[in-house]
Amino acid sequence: MTEHTKQGIYGLRKAVAEDVEFLFRVSTEAMEPVDKALNPHKVFDKDAEMNVYQSKFIPEEIDIITYQGEDVGRLRVVRDGKTLYVGGIQILPSYQGKGIGTALFTDLISESNATGCPITLEVHDVNSDARRFYTRLGFEDTGHEGNKTCMTYNPK
Repeated sequence: MTEHTKQGIYGLRKAVAEDVEFLFRVSTEAMEPVDKALNPHKVFDKDAEMNVYQSKFIPEEIDIITYQGEDVGRLRVVRDGKTLYVGGIQILPSYQGKGIGTALFTDLISESNATGCPITLEVHDVNSDARRFYTRLGFEDTGHEGNKTCMTYNPK
């Protein structure tokens, strides 16, 4: 495992093809409240959803978030030299509230401040906890796309 943290709370490692089932579970469990709020009558078909997930799965673009030696989440950050785009972060519900997300974003904010690249992301409007989290860290609403709010952290 490669540690990519100044906070000492989490680690990151590149995903590999064998991580697809774990990453599907992370995505499914972490996003369940949002999915239920957006689609309250949807019947979850695990096999069909897994097929869709696998068809879009590119392990080289995803980092596995680790905590105390355990795989606990997923992170996708696209760095293009102009922005740090957070294309997805999910942490298993049993590991939420342990400071992992705060530590991770503290490091991303330090990178943003050092490089001058803003951090951009989208968050579902129904995910009020996430919106409060990002606002607390200094992100500002910068637009709206469908059922998501676009947010940006501008480097200091």
